[in-house]
Amino acid sequence: MPALRTLKVLTAALVAPLLAAQAGAPAARASTAAVPSRPQAVPVEVTGDGFCAPGPDPRPAGPITFGVSTPDAAGRWWAVMRLRGAATMDRVRQEFADSYSPDPAVAVPALRAIYRDVDFRGGASVTPDAPVSVTSAFEPGTYYMSDTALEGATDGCGTGRTHLQRFHVAGRPRSTPPPRTGTEIQARTTAGGGQRFDMPRSWPSRASVLVRNRAEQPHEVIIVGVAPGTGDADVARYFDAVQNGDTSVPSPFGATVGGMLAISPGRTAAFRIDLRPGRYCVLSFVRNPRTGVKSAFEGMFATVTVR
Repeated sequence: MPALRTLKVLTAALVAPLLAAQAGAPAARASTAAVPSRPQAVPVEVTGDGFCAPGPDPRPAGPITFGVSTPDAAGRWWAVMRLRGAATMDRVRQEFADSYSPDPAVAVPALRAIYRDVDFRGGASVTPDAPVSVTSAFEPGTYYMSDTALEGATDGCGTGRTHLQRFHVAGRPRSTPPPRTGTEIQARTTAGGGQRFDMPRSWPSRASVLVRNRAEQPHEVIIVGVAPGTGDADVARYFDAVQNGDTSVPSPFGATVGGMLAISPGRTAAFRIDLRPGRYCVLSFVRNPRTGVKSAFEGMFATVTVR
Protein backbone atom coordinates (compact mmCIF):
# COMPACT_ATOMS: atom_id res chain seq x y z
CA MET A 1 0.00 0.00 0.00
CA PRO A 2 1.51 3.34 -0.98
CA ALA A 3 2.12 5.87 1.73
CA LEU A 4 -0.70 8.37 2.13
CA ARG A 5 0.52 11.88 1.49
CA THR A 6 -0.39 15.05 3.35
CA LEU A 7 -2.36 17.77 1.62
CA LYS A 8 0.23 19.85 -0.22
CA VAL A 9 0.64 21.30 -3.68
CA LEU A 10 0.70 18.68 -6.42
CA THR A 11 -0.57 15.85 -4.23
CA ALA A 12 -3.49 13.81 -5.49
CA ALA A 13 -4.12 10.96 -3.11
CA LEU A 14 -7.88 11.17 -3.24
CA VAL A 15 -8.24 7.57 -4.31
CA ALA A 16 -5.69 6.15 -1.89
CA PRO A 17 -8.16 5.88 1.02
CA LEU A 18 -9.78 2.82 -0.51
CA LEU A 19 -6.56 0.84 -0.12
CA ALA A 20 -7.24 0.36 3.55
CA ALA A 21 -10.99 -0.16 3.25
CA GLN A 22 -12.55 -3.22 4.76
CA ALA A 23 -14.02 -5.99 2.65
CA GLY A 24 -17.71 -6.71 2.21
CA ALA A 25 -20.51 -4.25 1.63
CA PRO A 26 -23.93 -5.34 2.85
CA ALA A 27 -26.95 -4.76 0.67
CA ALA A 28 -28.93 -1.60 1.21
CA ARG A 29 -31.33 -1.91 4.08
CA ALA A 30 -34.94 -2.55 3.22
CA SER A 31 -36.32 0.01 5.66
CA THR A 32 -37.47 3.36 4.38
CA ALA A 33 -36.48 6.86 5.39
CA ALA A 34 -38.34 10.14 5.57
CA VAL A 35 -38.10 12.17 2.37
CA PRO A 36 -36.92 15.77 2.88
CA SER A 37 -38.27 18.76 0.96
CA ARG A 38 -34.77 20.19 0.53
CA PRO A 39 -31.25 18.69 0.30
CA GLN A 40 -30.22 17.11 3.59
CA ALA A 41 -27.45 19.05 5.36
CA VAL A 42 -24.83 16.96 7.15
CA PRO A 43 -21.90 18.58 9.03
CA VAL A 44 -18.62 16.64 8.81
CA GLU A 45 -15.50 17.69 10.73
CA VAL A 46 -12.39 15.76 9.65
CA THR A 47 -9.44 15.47 12.07
CA GLY A 48 -6.48 13.18 12.56
CA ASP A 49 -8.78 10.99 14.65
CA GLY A 50 -11.27 10.62 11.81
CA PHE A 51 -14.74 12.06 11.29
CA CYS A 52 -18.40 11.49 12.04
CA ALA A 53 -21.26 12.20 9.64
CA PRO A 54 -24.37 12.23 11.86
CA GLY A 55 -27.82 11.29 10.67
CA PRO A 56 -30.20 8.39 10.13
CA ASP A 57 -29.25 5.11 8.52
CA PRO A 58 -30.72 4.61 6.00
CA ARG A 59 -30.74 8.16 4.74
CA PRO A 60 -33.54 9.22 2.38
CA ALA A 61 -32.75 9.11 -1.34
CA GLY A 62 -32.07 12.39 -3.09
CA PRO A 63 -29.59 15.26 -2.72
CA ILE A 64 -27.35 15.42 0.34
CA THR A 65 -25.15 18.39 1.21
CA PHE A 66 -22.08 17.60 3.28
CA GLY A 67 -20.54 20.60 5.04
CA VAL A 68 -16.90 19.52 5.43
CA SER A 69 -14.40 21.30 7.67
CA THR A 70 -11.14 20.60 9.49
CA PRO A 71 -9.06 22.19 12.26
CA ASP A 72 -5.92 20.50 10.86
CA ALA A 73 -3.48 23.08 9.47
CA ALA A 74 -2.16 20.53 6.97
CA GLY A 75 -5.63 20.06 5.50
CA ARG A 76 -7.66 16.89 5.03
CA TRP A 77 -9.24 14.81 2.29
CA TRP A 78 -12.73 13.32 2.64
CA ALA A 79 -14.40 11.26 -0.09
CA VAL A 80 -17.68 9.50 -0.89
CA MET A 81 -17.87 6.43 -3.11
CA ARG A 82 -19.94 3.40 -4.03
CA LEU A 83 -18.89 0.01 -5.38
CA ARG A 84 -20.35 -1.09 -8.68
CA GLY A 85 -21.91 -4.43 -9.53
CA ALA A 86 -20.30 -7.41 -7.82
CA ALA A 87 -17.14 -5.52 -6.84
CA THR A 88 -15.89 -6.09 -3.29
CA MET A 89 -13.55 -4.03 -1.15
CA ASP A 90 -11.08 -6.91 -1.22
CA ARG A 91 -10.91 -6.73 -4.99
CA VAL A 92 -10.80 -2.94 -5.08
CA ARG A 93 -8.06 -2.86 -2.45
CA GLN A 94 -5.93 -5.16 -4.60
CA GLU A 95 -6.63 -3.04 -7.67
CA PHE A 96 -5.38 0.04 -5.85
CA ALA A 97 -2.25 -1.75 -4.69
CA ASP A 98 -1.56 -2.91 -8.25
CA SER A 99 -2.21 0.57 -9.67
CA TYR A 100 0.89 1.84 -7.83
CA SER A 101 3.15 -0.83 -9.33
CA PRO A 102 6.27 0.58 -11.03
CA ASP A 103 5.45 -1.71 -13.96
CA PRO A 104 2.99 0.06 -16.31
CA ALA A 105 1.81 -3.33 -17.57
CA VAL A 106 0.45 -3.93 -14.05
CA ALA A 107 -0.44 -0.38 -12.98
CA VAL A 108 -2.47 0.80 -15.97
CA PRO A 109 -4.87 -2.20 -16.18
CA ALA A 110 -5.39 -1.92 -12.41
CA LEU A 111 -6.26 1.75 -12.76
CA ARG A 112 -8.85 0.90 -15.40
CA ALA A 113 -10.30 -1.73 -13.08
CA ILE A 114 -10.64 0.84 -10.28
CA TYR A 115 -12.60 3.19 -12.51
CA ARG A 116 -14.79 0.26 -13.55
CA ASP A 117 -15.48 -0.92 -9.99
CA VAL A 118 -15.74 2.36 -8.04
CA ASP A 119 -18.39 5.03 -8.57
CA PHE A 120 -16.79 8.21 -7.20
CA ARG A 121 -19.39 10.58 -5.73
CA GLY A 122 -17.30 13.58 -4.77
CA GLY A 123 -15.97 14.74 -1.45
CA ALA A 124 -13.84 17.62 -0.26
CA SER A 125 -10.30 18.84 0.06
CA VAL A 126 -10.43 21.20 3.04
CA THR A 127 -8.20 23.49 5.09
CA PRO A 128 -9.12 25.41 8.27
CA ASP A 129 -9.59 28.64 6.33
CA ALA A 130 -11.68 27.10 3.55
CA PRO A 131 -14.45 24.68 4.56
CA VAL A 132 -16.27 23.13 1.62
CA SER A 133 -19.94 22.21 1.19
CA VAL A 134 -20.48 19.55 -1.46
CA THR A 135 -23.87 18.39 -2.76
CA SER A 136 -24.57 15.16 -4.68
CA ALA A 137 -27.70 13.14 -5.43
CA PHE A 138 -27.87 9.63 -3.97
CA GLU A 139 -30.06 6.79 -5.19
CA PRO A 140 -30.85 3.75 -3.00
CA GLY A 141 -27.79 1.65 -2.21
CA THR A 142 -24.71 1.30 0.00
CA TYR A 143 -22.03 3.98 0.11
CA TYR A 144 -18.79 4.74 1.93
CA MET A 145 -17.40 7.98 3.35
CA SER A 146 -13.67 7.95 4.03
CA ASP A 147 -10.69 10.07 4.97
CA THR A 148 -7.08 9.32 4.11
CA ALA A 149 -6.07 6.99 6.94
CA LEU A 150 -8.57 4.14 7.01
CA GLU A 151 -8.60 1.39 9.61
CA GLY A 152 -12.05 -0.19 9.32
CA ALA A 153 -15.68 0.26 8.39
CA THR A 154 -18.42 1.31 10.80
CA ASP A 155 -22.15 1.71 10.31
CA GLY A 156 -22.76 5.17 11.64
CA CYS A 157 -20.09 6.76 13.82
CA GLY A 158 -19.61 3.81 16.15
CA THR A 159 -18.48 5.10 19.53
CA GLY A 160 -17.10 8.38 18.18
CA ARG A 161 -15.05 9.23 15.12
CA THR A 162 -14.29 6.77 12.36
CA HIS A 163 -12.03 6.65 9.29
CA LEU A 164 -14.49 4.74 7.12
CA GLN A 165 -18.23 5.16 7.57
CA ARG A 166 -20.63 2.98 5.64
CA PHE A 167 -24.10 4.38 5.05
CA HIS A 168 -27.22 3.30 3.24
CA VAL A 169 -29.76 5.19 1.16
CA ALA A 170 -33.36 4.02 0.79
CA GLY A 171 -36.71 5.16 -0.54
CA ARG A 172 -37.94 6.84 -3.68
CA PRO A 173 -36.03 10.04 -4.52
CA ARG A 174 -38.13 13.18 -4.37
CA SER A 175 -37.49 16.02 -6.74
CA THR A 176 -35.81 18.75 -4.72
CA PRO A 177 -34.29 21.91 -6.15
CA PRO A 178 -30.51 21.67 -6.55
CA PRO A 179 -28.33 24.24 -4.81
CA ARG A 180 -28.01 27.50 -6.69
CA THR A 181 -24.63 27.92 -8.35
CA GLY A 182 -23.00 30.83 -10.14
CA THR A 183 -20.10 29.04 -11.84
CA GLU A 184 -20.15 25.92 -14.00
CA ILE A 185 -17.24 23.62 -14.78
CA GLN A 186 -17.35 20.88 -17.38
CA ALA A 187 -14.71 18.19 -17.67
CA ARG A 188 -14.65 16.87 -21.22
CA THR A 189 -12.75 14.70 -23.67
CA THR A 190 -11.42 16.55 -26.72
CA ALA A 191 -11.75 15.43 -30.33
CA GLY A 192 -8.11 14.37 -30.24
CA GLY A 193 -8.60 12.19 -27.17
CA GLY A 194 -7.21 14.68 -24.66
CA GLN A 195 -9.05 16.06 -21.63
CA ARG A 196 -9.85 19.65 -20.71
CA PHE A 197 -11.77 21.82 -18.28
CA ASP A 198 -14.29 24.31 -19.67
CA MET A 199 -15.03 27.08 -17.15
CA PRO A 200 -15.27 30.85 -16.76
CA ARG A 201 -11.90 32.43 -16.05
CA SER A 202 -13.29 34.90 -13.50
CA TRP A 203 -14.89 33.65 -10.26
CA PRO A 204 -16.59 35.43 -7.37
CA SER A 205 -14.91 35.10 -3.99
CA ARG A 206 -17.96 33.28 -2.61
CA ALA A 207 -17.77 30.53 -5.19
CA SER A 208 -20.72 28.22 -5.80
CA VAL A 209 -19.70 25.74 -8.49
CA LEU A 210 -21.59 23.13 -10.50
CA VAL A 211 -19.32 20.38 -11.86
CA ARG A 212 -20.34 18.17 -14.77
CA ASN A 213 -18.05 15.29 -15.68
CA ARG A 214 -18.43 14.65 -19.41
CA ALA A 215 -14.97 13.13 -19.71
CA GLU A 216 -14.13 9.42 -19.91
CA GLN A 217 -12.62 9.08 -16.43
CA PRO A 218 -13.18 10.44 -12.90
CA HIS A 219 -12.11 14.02 -12.27
CA GLU A 220 -11.69 16.31 -9.27
CA VAL A 221 -11.56 20.10 -8.89
CA ILE A 222 -8.58 21.14 -6.75
CA ILE A 223 -7.92 24.86 -6.28
CA VAL A 224 -4.31 25.98 -5.79
CA GLY A 225 -2.97 29.50 -5.41
CA VAL A 226 -0.53 30.77 -8.05
CA ALA A 227 1.59 33.87 -8.44
CA PRO A 228 -0.05 37.00 -9.90
CA GLY A 229 0.07 36.97 -13.69
CA THR A 230 0.39 33.19 -13.95
CA GLY A 231 -1.39 31.81 -17.02
CA ASP A 232 -2.08 28.42 -18.56
CA ALA A 233 1.16 28.56 -20.55
CA ASP A 234 3.21 28.96 -17.36
CA VAL A 235 1.53 25.94 -15.76
CA ALA A 236 2.00 23.84 -18.91
CA ARG A 237 5.68 24.83 -19.10
CA TYR A 238 6.23 23.72 -15.52
CA PHE A 239 4.46 20.37 -15.98
CA ASP A 240 6.41 19.68 -19.18
CA ALA A 241 9.65 20.42 -17.36
CA VAL A 242 8.77 18.10 -14.47
CA GLN A 243 7.98 15.24 -16.85
CA ASN A 244 11.27 15.80 -18.68
CA GLY A 245 13.33 15.95 -15.49
CA ASP A 246 14.11 19.64 -15.98
CA THR A 247 14.44 21.39 -12.61
CA SER A 248 15.21 24.83 -14.04
CA VAL A 249 11.56 25.88 -14.34
CA PRO A 250 10.23 27.23 -11.01
CA SER A 251 6.92 25.99 -9.70
CA PRO A 252 4.12 28.52 -10.16
CA PHE A 253 2.12 27.01 -7.31
CA GLY A 254 1.47 28.26 -3.82
CA ALA A 255 -0.79 26.63 -1.25
CA THR A 256 -3.65 24.27 -1.97
CA VAL A 257 -6.83 26.02 -0.83
CA GLY A 258 -9.36 23.21 -1.24
CA GLY A 259 -11.93 21.88 -3.66
CA MET A 260 -14.09 18.92 -4.59
CA LEU A 261 -12.83 15.36 -4.92
CA ALA A 262 -13.53 13.11 -7.88
CA ILE A 263 -16.84 12.31 -9.48
CA SER A 264 -17.15 9.53 -12.04
CA PRO A 265 -18.03 10.08 -15.72
CA GLY A 266 -21.64 11.14 -16.21
CA ARG A 267 -21.94 12.46 -12.66
CA THR A 268 -22.79 16.01 -11.60
CA ALA A 269 -22.12 17.59 -8.20
CA ALA A 270 -21.91 21.06 -6.70
CA PHE A 271 -19.65 22.67 -4.12
CA ARG A 272 -19.26 25.96 -2.30
CA ILE A 273 -16.04 27.52 -1.05
CA ASP A 274 -14.97 31.03 0.01
CA LEU A 275 -11.80 32.23 -1.75
CA ARG A 276 -9.65 35.29 -1.24
CA PRO A 277 -9.31 37.54 -4.29
CA GLY A 278 -6.29 36.59 -6.38
CA ARG A 279 -4.97 34.20 -8.99
CA TYR A 280 -5.58 30.44 -8.81
CA CYS A 281 -5.20 27.27 -10.82
CA VAL A 282 -7.96 24.65 -10.95
CA LEU A 283 -6.60 21.14 -11.51
CA SER A 284 -7.47 17.44 -11.61
CA PHE A 285 -4.67 15.07 -10.65
CA VAL A 286 -6.72 11.89 -11.13
CA ARG A 287 -4.66 9.54 -13.28
CA ASN A 288 -5.39 8.84 -16.94
CA PRO A 289 -6.40 5.17 -17.31
CA ARG A 290 -4.72 4.97 -20.73
CA THR A 291 -1.34 6.43 -19.76
CA GLY A 292 -1.20 6.22 -15.97
CA VAL A 293 -0.19 9.91 -15.88
CA LYS A 294 -1.89 12.45 -13.60
CA SER A 295 -4.39 14.32 -15.75
CA ALA A 296 -3.08 17.76 -14.79
CA PHE A 297 0.21 16.93 -16.52
CA GLU A 298 -1.78 16.25 -19.69
CA GLY A 299 -3.68 19.53 -19.70
CA MET A 300 -6.44 19.08 -17.12
CA PHE A 301 -6.05 22.52 -15.54
CA ALA A 302 -7.16 26.12 -16.00
CA THR A 303 -6.02 29.37 -14.40
CA VAL A 304 -8.69 31.70 -13.00
CA THR A 305 -8.95 35.07 -11.27
CA VAL A 306 -11.06 35.40 -8.13
CA ARG A 307 -12.46 38.90 -7.65
